[in-house]
Amino acid sequence: MNYAFAVKWLKAFRTSSEEVCKLYADDFLFEDLMLDQSITDKDDLHRVFAPYANTDPENGIGIHNFRIRGYVGDEKSGLIRWEWSPESAAIFLGLDVTNKPFWTQGHTFHVYNDEGKIIRESSWWDAAQVVRSVSEWKPTKTVTPVRSAVGV
Repeated sequence: MNYAFAVKWLKAFRTSSEEVCKLYADDFLFEDLMLDQSITDKDDLHRVFAPYANTDPENGIGIHNFRIRGYVGDEKSGLIRWEWSPESAAIFLGLDVTNKPFWTQGHTFHVYNDEGKIIRESSWWDAAQVVRSVSEWKPTKTVTPVRSAVGV
């Protein structure tokens, strides 16, 4: 596929779960590694995708905004880099996010069948970015682990 397909895929989330699920083959594997989700059933996929099409800013589900950062791939597979920012959300990852703007970035890897439908999806996103934005817990980042001066 290509960048235009990536845009179509992310726009479909804002339209309806039905619209985005049309892009998946009947035989597929969806994985969101950060949420420990592994889905092969279209009804489950509809249920997981439904909140992203919410249009009511008062219900606490949030209005979900996506932006493409890049696409690398071909007609068989591709990696989509994206950003996500909800507005008017109340709870996320069990955290109170009311009036706490946040965003995160991630990437999704797709494998496509000969009809251009998604047969495998694996997503990763930066949950720590969300936690740092909405809570008092501010873990520091280190490039390499700090080792003890004491030998073991």
